[in-house]
Amino acid sequence: MKENNTDNKPGTKQVPNDISQTSTKKFKLKFTDYAIEKYTSSFGVPSKYRVYTPFDVSKHTILKGLKLCQFFKTKKKFFVLRYWFNNQYKSITIGEFKPGIFGVRGCEDKVYEIARAHQDHKGLWIKDPQTTIHNEQTKITKAVIEESQKLSINEVIIRLCKANFPKAKREGRLTADSIQKKVKDLIGWNWRTRHLLYLDDRRGHGQVHFKANFHKRTAKPDDWDDLFKKFPVGHGIIKDKKFNPNNERSVFDSDLGKLVIDELNTGIVKRYIEQRDRSFGKKKNMLDTFKTLWAFAKDNNCFGDIIPQDPTKDITFKRPEVSRSPGTIYNDRRFTDQEIRLMFNWLTTPENYERYPFQAEIILLMMITGRRAEETMKIRKTMIDYDNGLITLPSSITKARKTEYIDITPPVAKVLKQIQVHTNGKHKAYRFLDWLFPTTRINKKKLHEDYYIRSDQCRTKEIRGCWNAMMKDLKMEGAPKMLRKTFSSIAKIELGTTSKARALTGHEQDSTLDIHYDKTNRAKAREYAHQVAKLFNFDKVSNE
Repeated sequence: MKENNTDNKPGTKQVPNDISQTSTKKFKLKFTDYAIEKYTSSFGVPSKYRVYTPFDVSKHTILKGLKLCQFFKTKKKFFVLRYWFNNQYKSITIGEFKPGIFGVRGCEDKVYEIARAHQDHKGLWIKDPQTTIHNEQTKITKAVIEESQKLSINEVIIRLCKANFPKAKREGRLTADSIQKKVKDLIGWNWRTRHLLYLDDRRGHGQVHFKANFHKRTAKPDDWDDLFKKFPVGHGIIKDKKFNPNNERSVFDSDLGKLVIDELNTGIVKRYIEQRDRSFGKKKNMLDTFKTLWAFAKDNNCFGDIIPQDPTKDITFKRPEVSRSPGTIYNDRRFTDQEIRLMFNWLTTPENYERYPFQAEIILLMMITGRRAEETMKIRKTMIDYDNGLITLPSSITKARKTEYIDITPPVAKVLKQIQVHTNGKHKAYRFLDWLFPTTRINKKKLHEDYYIRSDQCRTKEIRGCWNAMMKDLKMEGAPKMLRKTFSSIAKIELGTTSKARALTGHEQDSTLDIHYDKTNRAKAREYAHQVAKLFNFDKVSNE
C-alpha cells in the first residue's frame, strides 16, 4: 500500500486532525467544541478583518449553511447561519462561541428553534428570520419605553441638540467651543458632524449652523431632523484612521444610546468611559458631557414620575502620576525677563508682524495684559473707549463670566497702533469690521452681508502659525499659556502682594494666583537661595 504524500505537495495546505477536507482548496471544520476551540482562521492579509469557515455538516439537516465567523482583531468566534430567502443570500448571527457556556449544543438548539418557526416541512425558508428577530427587538424596546413613558438616551440627545445645548445652572447656552466638545462625544466620530458649524453670538452663547460637506459631497441638511435622517444610528461612522485614529464611537452610535435614560447609573457611565484606554483629560471631558446630558433630561421632563439619582455625581478618576499630555511640561514654567524682551522685539518687527497679521498682535496683547487667548481673540473695536483709556471685556467673553477691564497703557496703545498699520495698509478692507483681530481668511465677496461681518466666522481663532515661527526663530520652547503665568508672576513681584496683582489678572481668589500662576524659574530660585543663605552665613563662635 502506497503512503499518501499529498500533504507534502507544493501548494497543498496543512489541515489539523479535527478539520475534514472535502477538497484541496476548501476545508470544513468539524462541528465539535474541541475542534472550534483549537481552530484559528487564516486571515491572509490584515485587511481581511473576518473569515467565515464552513462546518462539516450534512446538507440535509437544519445546520445547512452554518459557518464559523472569526474576527481578525479580537479573535472572537461566532456561529453564523447563512440562507437563501426570496433569491437573496442572507445571514443571521446565532451567538458567540464560548467554551463551556455556548457551544455546538446550544447553537444547534437555537438553529432548530429558528428553523421550526421559519421553514416549511421541506426545509424551505418561508419567513425571513432576520426581519422577525429585528421586529421582535423593536417591539420589546418600544414596549419598555411606552410602558414607562420614558425616553432612550438617543432620543434625549436629539432633544438636547434641538434645544441648542442650554447651560445646566443658568440661563443661556454653552459656548461654541463647549458645544463642539460635547457633540464629539454624543454624536461625533461620524460624518454627520462635518455638516456642523459652531459660532458664538454677541452674548457668548454658542450656535450650531449647518453646512455642506465638500469632502463627502453631501448636501447641507435643512435642520437637525434632516441631519439625523441622513445619518441614522450606525450610519456614517468614520473608519479612516486619519480622522478617527482610536476607532472611537459616539454614544449615539453605540449600544448605550438604545438604553432608556432612566436606567443609566454610575456603573454604566464609568464602564463606558473606561472601556477604552483614554487620557485623564479625555475622561473628565466625557464625564462632563454626561453631566450636561443628565441635567438637560432632568430640566426638560425626560424621566418618568420618579427621577433617578444623578449617575455622574460620585464618579472620579485617578490623576496619572505621569501625564500623557505634551502640554503639561509647561504647567510649572514661565518665561524669563530676557525671553519676554526677545519675544516683544520679534513681534514688533515689521517683517514678522506683516507675515502674521493680527496673530502677532494677539500674542503681544496677551503678553502685556495677562489675558487668556480666547478672551483676547473675541475683543471688538466697540469695546475700546479711547477717551477713558479703557477696554471693557463683557461677561459674555470672560472665563469668570463677569465684566473685566484692560487699561490702555503705553504698551497696549502700541499694539493698537500696530493693528492700524494692517487696517490702513494691505488689509484695509477689514477696517470696517468690528472685530479687533479679524481673520485673513475672510470671504471678501460676503463683506456686504451684515450678518456675516458680525459673525464669529470673521475673527482670528488661531495663533499657532505665528507662535511656532517665533519659537523657531528665537530657538525657544514654550506654550502661549505661559504668557499669563509670566505676567502674573511679574505683577506679583512688582506690586508686592497677590491681592494687587489679582486686580490685573482677573483671578477670583488669591490662592489660585499663588498656586497655579505665580511661577519662579530656576535661575531666579537660585538667586533667592543665595540671597537667603547670606542670613545663615555665621562666623564660627568660640566656646571659650
